[in-house]
Amino acid sequence: MVCLDWRVPIELIAAVATFGFITSVTPGPNNTILFATSVNYGLRNSMPFLFGIMLGLAVILSAIGLGLGAVFITFPAAFQVLKYLGFAYILYLSYSIIRSGYKPIASDTKLFGLFEASFFQFVNPKVWVVMPSFMASFIPIGATPLVTATLIVVFLVFTFPGALAWALFGEVLKTFMANPKKRRIFNWFAGLLLVASMVPVVFF
Repeated sequence: MVCLDWRVPIELIAAVATFGFITSVTPGPNNTILFATSVNYGLRNSMPFLFGIMLGLAVILSAIGLGLGAVFITFPAAFQVLKYLGFAYILYLSYSIIRSGYKPIASDTKLFGLFEASFFQFVNPKVWVVMPSFMASFIPIGATPLVTATLIVVFLVFTFPGALAWALFGEVLKTFMANPKKRRIFNWFAGLLLVASMVPVVFF
């Protein structure tokens, strides 16, 4: 599909919106951390992480639109390095989730915030697999900057509610997980799930 003007076909907008929502609602590292944050510290304290995800993805998608994705094509070893650095950071995040289960819950604390969430997108191998594929599949050849920006905004707008659903689900379970023993079990499960979610991306 070639798109040389500012108009965006409604069918393309619908396809991008559907892809964004489905991508965000399916299990993955971002949703696991978001869910764990909400269970441990509540919906309000999970919002910085959610907005950090959106900010990080917006910057990455813009960078890919400007040609950053070509770096991984030209230098495939760069992606391999990123994968293992990202996996190391995921191990750290997993440890942080597990460790939080042994700490008292304070209403004014959060597990991860805006900066951590934004930084995580840059070292999350899954993001660098999905986002270039999204740009290649849904951004028309020869698209103007306005068209590209419009489709990125549509993607992010429909990604938000899918991710928010995980935070809301965590808030629902927060009271049930108030028991320290249950919370420790949950955090062990969430931490191990976070690592397991990245194994196929990193090693296969």
